[in-house]
Amino acid sequence: MADLVSILLPVFDAQQFLPDCLRSIQDQTYPDFEVVIVDDGSTDDTPKILAEVADQDNRFRVLSFPENRGIVSALNHGLSNCRGEWIARMDADDIMHSQRLEIQKQYAEVHPETDILGARVRVFRENGELTVGQRRYQDWSNALLTHDDICQEIFAESPIMHPTFWLRRTCFDKLEGYCDNPWAEDYDFLLRAYIAGASFAKLPDVLVDKRDSPFRLARTDDRCKRQAMFAAKAHYFAKKKWFADGQSVLIAGSGSSGRLACRALKKEGVEVNGFVDNTDGGPGRTVAGLPAYTLDYQHPEQFFDKMGHPFFLLCIGVPGGRVLMEELLSQRGYQPGVDYLRFI
Repeated sequence: MADLVSILLPVFDAQQFLPDCLRSIQDQTYPDFEVVIVDDGSTDDTPKILAEVADQDNRFRVLSFPENRGIVSALNHGLSNCRGEWIARMDADDIMHSQRLEIQKQYAEVHPETDILGARVRVFRENGELTVGQRRYQDWSNALLTHDDICQEIFAESPIMHPTFWLRRTCFDKLEGYCDNPWAEDYDFLLRAYIAGASFAKLPDVLVDKRDSPFRLARTDDRCKRQAMFAAKAHYFAKKKWFADGQSVLIAGSGSSGRLACRALKKEGVEVNGFVDNTDGGPGRTVAGLPAYTLDYQHPEQFFDKMGHPFFLLCIGVPGGRVLMEELLSQRGYQPGVDYLRFI
């Protein structure tokens, strides 16, 4: 079924927003699709809503678990029942733009080298404006369009939003679907794909409206919290050789992000040699039991002449400070994704 697109839609207690999602799927300009819905043990009116749409439109197939098993089980069960060559992910509280399937399929057919394709999104809230952090995340994600951009930022945050995923079925098969880990399954999937050498791309079109609500897994699931995300980053960072033997590894930023990163990396067997920040705490200063070096941004040559060419993990939470550090590294010939990683 070379032209069939399988939309993979896990659902759990989604009665509030599910009708909007289903209507947006039915409004697609590309008609050759099936919707594989896995109802993960819903206890609200979700089963009734799904039964009604399946009765009206035979492109919708509903698979049901008698009890809640979690999103990874739902995703993998849905994958095993998808019949299309192409898989498009969707979440029950989000909205597809009408040309989403058409545009992503056209791009994927012209660019067969792309393994995982995403799209820009519009994040919205039912009541009120986005917070500064939400807008920053939306803008950051939407700026990452090329393979190189996505790879350079993949240890900062999940660079392709899950409800925009578009893949060949063979890519899912190669990576053996989703894994059940103590961190978010979509980020895990992208990190595994990155380590396996996958090719990424993101369309410049906004094709999904991503709803922010208090009920999103990103807000309620411990697997999406900062500690879990750092565990995921450290786990997959440790699977790739990043620096030369004997090269020191320094964490830039000694705040909460830097300390979380340090603990997670140590658990994965990565040796961290110290921290660097702009705090002049005198000789012998330590952070988390490791040496803490002072970098004078006005005279950075003093630090680099002493330390040589360490590999940096940038864990600076303040955007202005992170930009300043990257400017200093660029002046010293450091390349992102080669000599340093954003790891926040």
